[in-house]
Amino acid sequence: MRIDSLTPMMARNLLAALPKSVSGYASPAGEQPAPPTPPLAVPGAVPATSVQALVAIAVNNPVAERRRKQARDAERGIDALDRLHKELVAGTPNVARLREIAAWSQTISTPEEPTLAELMRDIDLRVRVELAKLDIQV
Repeated sequence: MRIDSLTPMMARNLLAALPKSVSGYASPAGEQPAPPTPPLAVPGAVPATSVQALVAIAVNNPVAERRRKQARDAERGIDALDRLHKELVAGTPNVARLREIAAWSQTISTPEEPTLAELMRDIDLRVRVELAKLDIQV
C-alpha cells in the first residue's frame, strides 16, 4: 500500500521510526533519516495529563456539580407538577403532594446562570399558579 498525501516532515518522521521496527529497510535515495526533533516548549502550555486525572477533575468540578444539583431541583419541580396534574385529572389531589410542591417552591434557589434561572422562575411560577387554583399560598 502506498500513501501519497504525506508531508515531507511526516515522511521523514515515519522513515526515522521505520528502521527501528523493520530491519533491512533502506531509505529511498540513500538518505539518512533525520532524527526526530523534540517538541518545542510553548509558554503557558499545559502539560499532557492522563485520562484518570481528567476524570478526577470532571468528577470534582464544583461548577458542574452545582449545575447538576440545580437541574435535579428543576426536574423535581416538573415531576411534582406532573404528578399533581395526574391527580387532578383523576379527582382530588393528595395532601402530601400539595405539601411537597409547596415545600419545593419555598426552598428552591435561583441559579446564577441566566438561562437556568429563567427556567426555574417559569417552573416556580407554574407551581404557584397550580397551588393558587387550590387556594394555597406559598
